Amino acid sequence: MSFYDNDLRSEPYYPVVKFYYYKEWSQFEMKPHAHEAIELMHVLSGSCKVETKTDSYQLKKGQIIFLDANTSHRLSVQEKCRMFNIEISFQQGRTAFPPFCEVYKENEALRLMIDNKKPHMLLHDSDDTYQCLRRLIMEVDKKSQQTDFMVQLLICEYIIRVAGLAEINYTETDQQYTSRVISYIHQNYDREVSVAEIADAVHLHPGYLQRVFKVSTGTSIHEFLVSYRMKKAKAMLAETDISITDIPHYIGMNSQQYFSTTFKKYEQCTPSAYRKAHQYNEKLRRKSEDIKHSIER
Repeated sequence: MSFYDNDLRSEPYYPVVKFYYYKEWSQFEMKPHAHEAIELMHVLSGSCKVETKTDSYQLKKGQIIFLDANTSHRLSVQEKCRMFNIEISFQQGRTAFPPFCEVYKENEALRLMIDNKKPHMLLHDSDDTYQCLRRLIMEVDKKSQQTDFMVQLLICEYIIRVAGLAEINYTETDQQYTSRVISYIHQNYDREVSVAEIADAVHLHPGYLQRVFKVSTGTSIHEFLVSYRMKKAKAMLAETDISITDIPHYIGMNSQQYFSTTFKKYEQCTPSAYRKAHQYNEKLRRKSEDIKHSIER
């Protein structure tokens, strides 16, 4: 049954895991074939190529290919590729979990994916989707039947996450890439992180991503990262008692000298002077509030 079958939007169908497996391929050529179920291939390491009748996709670690039911395709591996394959089909019936048609009505990304009706597409995972898939498979392995509530919950979550990845394919703009970079920095500023790593996380060439980010923000990715680290450092200096010598380790700058030099460049004062000035201003503010409260009493 196709993922885009109209009956899935109105009739009480529910998704089931038809088949799944881990496999490491080595110098392998597969003949063209198709499945009656929907297939998703998650590349865990290495690389491979998947060809359909109309397109050819190069996949690497962290990427997924979605293939609708009855889509002819072939896999080829030049060196090595380890992947997880899952096949999903739909059955009629009712469970404690809402039917797929209700999930379709409630989730915008899923509606967009189904309405676009792409028989195959390359998706870029941020690890969340694969982690959801692992939880689903662990739950399937526990149960003799796939119609219980927990399996339905997890398989629908997995499909929704896949739809979210597909939504990026339809709507990704330069500004959205910039937003993803900023989000990545907000989550990883406390450790060493490179532009190449960030570019890999958002699946763009580093040079192109640098240009996109510069146009969108007026600054480079590196400058934005350093500026954000200084913002966090100021908050720690002003609002905590964390030792100045320890603060660099909280913001991904393991050199005390580099931290001090950079902070002075951004704030025109040393970290120590910044902390003293803030503490003095804070004392004045509290004293002023105390005087105000005493007058009001």
